[in-house]
Formats: sequence, C-alpha cells, structure tokens
Amino acid sequence: MNGPVRRRAGRALRSRRGTATVELALVLPTLIVLVFGVIEVGLLVRATLAVNHVANEAARAAAIGTTPAQIDASLPAMSPGINAQLITATYTCRTWDEETQTWGPWVTLGSSGTENDAASGSQVMVEFQYPYGMVFARLFGAMLHASDDGTIPLSASMVTIRE
Repeated sequence: MNGPVRRRAGRALRSRRGTATVELALVLPTLIVLVFGVIEVGLLVRATLAVNHVANEAARAAAIGTTPAQIDASLPAMSPGINAQLITATYTCRTWDEETQTWGPWVTLGSSGTENDAASGSQVMVEFQYPYGMVFARLFGAMLHASDDGTIPLSASMVTIRE
C-alpha cells in the first residue's frame, strides 16, 4: 500500500517542478516596475518639498529686507538636494492702497542699497520654477506628464508681509 501512494506523491512533486520559476517570471517585471515607481515618486516628492522649502526661506529673507541679488546668492545654501543653478526666481511686491482699500498691482522687487525696495507692510511674493529631472523618465515620463527631455516643471510661491 505504501508503494502506490508514494509513487503518486512523487509524480505530483515532479509535475510541480519549475512552477516557482514561472511564477517569478510572471511577477518579477511587475514588482520591478512597482519598486522603480515608488523610488521615482519619492524623489519627485523630495524635490517638491525642497523647492517649497527654498521658496519659504527666500520669502522670509525678503520680508526682512534682503535684496533679490542677495537671495539669489544664498540659494545654494538654502536648497539641499536640488541644483540651485536650475531655479528660476521671480521677486515681486505690492502695496496697500488706502484710498481704494485694495492691494495694488504686483511690481518687480528691486533694491535700494542694502535692502529691497518694498515698503514696510507691503506684500512680497517669491516664485520659483525648477525643472525636476526624472531618473526613470523612459518608464514613467508619459504617466507623470514629463516633457521630452524627461523633466517635470515644479513651482512654488510664497507671499509674506515686509517688516
């Protein structure tokens, strides 16, 4: 009795040889794409947070009177993890009009000597654009709406009140 049962069990085990390899061949590409997707999205989120951080720091500096040239010079120190040379910055300000009780138009922020020319109490806006270069652009470029060169435009803006 032991003989026929053992033979059937042996045949069943022999018929299952290679199933793990086939299953791995079917699942591995999906798993690899999933892992690379998580890495790409993680790096994109990191770059987005870095650009927002730089905009926040630059707006704080502009609020205390730092000139746009001084802010541009300090961007590499403010931007860990991203290439500060790729940042395109725009600095504007607007003042409160007492007669109409509205904010005036946005004008380019300049400098008057050692400080910016925004009046105390006016709004100062810092806008940054940064082209994030995708690591796996061939895999995920179309899905994340990247341009032909594999970059995704990131932007951040902050508005503060000039002290």
